[in-house]
Amino acid sequence: MRSAAGAAGALALATLLAGAAPGPARPDGFDRQHARLDAHAVLPALTFRSGSPPSGAFLTAAERAAAAANGIAGPAHGPYFEAQAVQGISSMVPAGSGTWWALADNGYAWRDNSADWQLVVYRLDPRWGEPGGPRLLETVLLRDPDRQIPWTIVCDPERGTRLPGLSFNVLPPPPAACGGDASARLLTGFDLDPESLVLAPDGTFWISEEFGPFLLHVAADGRLLEPPVAVPGVRSPQSPFLDLGGRSGRERPTIAASRGFEGLAIGPDGGTLYALLEGAVAGDDAQDLRIYVYRVAERRFDDAFLRLRLEAPSQQVDLEKAIDTRGARVYPDAFPAPPGPLSIGELKAVNDHQFLVIERDNLGDDERTPRFKKIFLLDAAGAAERGGYLAKSLLLDLLALPDPQGIGGDGDFFRLPFYTIESVHVVDERTLLIASDNNFPGSNGRARSRSGDRRGPLAADASELVLVRLGTRLDVDRRLLAPAAR
Repeated sequence: MRSAAGAAGALALATLLAGAAPGPARPDGFDRQHARLDAHAVLPALTFRSGSPPSGAFLTAAERAAAAANGIAGPAHGPYFEAQAVQGISSMVPAGSGTWWALADNGYAWRDNSADWQLVVYRLDPRWGEPGGPRLLETVLLRDPDRQIPWTIVCDPERGTRLPGLSFNVLPPPPAACGGDASARLLTGFDLDPESLVLAPDGTFWISEEFGPFLLHVAADGRLLEPPVAVPGVRSPQSPFLDLGGRSGRERPTIAASRGFEGLAIGPDGGTLYALLEGAVAGDDAQDLRIYVYRVAERRFDDAFLRLRLEAPSQQVDLEKAIDTRGARVYPDAFPAPPGPLSIGELKAVNDHQFLVIERDNLGDDERTPRFKKIFLLDAAGAAERGGYLAKSLLLDLLALPDPQGIGGDGDFFRLPFYTIESVHVVDERTLLIASDNNFPGSNGRARSRSGDRRGPLAADASELVLVRLGTRLDVDRRLLAPAAR
């Protein structure tokens, strides 16, 4: 999901490989391999769900101007779109018969501008190489009719615990996105920020979420099955449980806004979840991210967590700009946190000890050129002897994918120059699916990559999906593949 504007720009990206503190081992093997682009599919930016309610009513004037600059015109007030856009793909997992479940994020990046965005899981057919691009086959709306969520939500504002008194937590009147049945308690991008998806053996979904951060257990029909699962001691500024009036003083968030659970993997046996934070926890080194291990049968997190060492710092919690509903600073003694140039985009399992992770810089939508979009292979074997760190090997450079067949139309090397690349999954031992979150209507990484000075003409990014053929086989546990490929 998009982080704070400009958060990644201030640090020179020369620090990516310089000054790194000792961390995990780096075994050889994948750094010298040759991969190639095998397929490319494009879901146009202006793709909307037929018959869906309007959205974008809470976009700011600046966000509307950014959309217009990307060629997406709309009104100065009210809903910017007449329907719900099919965008923001943050995670994809096999759904069988060549189709994929695709999780959309919270809509327009933030809580206070996404209250009329319906949270959804799509089923897509990529239709590789066919005219017209991917096809939307099914839409699953996320909802909470059993009132598993204990705080107030947009579509049921009279029930539940009130959100903390921060400026972005003010509930708007229920929009058309809530539908005609109040008992359905449809969920919106104001309520939760889903980022990664896995499919459990029983056909239910587990979803990682950033606002809490939380783990969400969701039925195949989109119904929330149990209360959101919080991590002890880890809260973002958007957490509904943040205590701003405690006897011992105001509770301070421990991770940055929208830096909660970005990646989620499930072990091959379906009994273990691995949830990866996008930002460092307060007190940790800014280059170290925590991977929490959740035991599904026991409904508990392990006491110990794994560690991922990034190639450069992540964003740390910044309380300097936290404002309450009266416009006063909530933490007047806080200082700005330094911007972190790197984020993660996804975590997915390869087998019971290896994982894929996307690391990316926060560039793509401005005049600076993105320089770091990579996929690494992680290995948890022996992590206890390394202080919990996973071993790490470079697998792919997403800004230099060899394209000898000219599939991508981007020269000899195909590039994914996007602010957010948030999906990766194994297709088989030699093939990965990778997809971008297009941050519609504000992102324009593809248009800038085709402009000599990166100034335009600009166009809103489409959602792009690729298949990459690896030069070296992965040791894939076949239980993680689509049914037909197992």
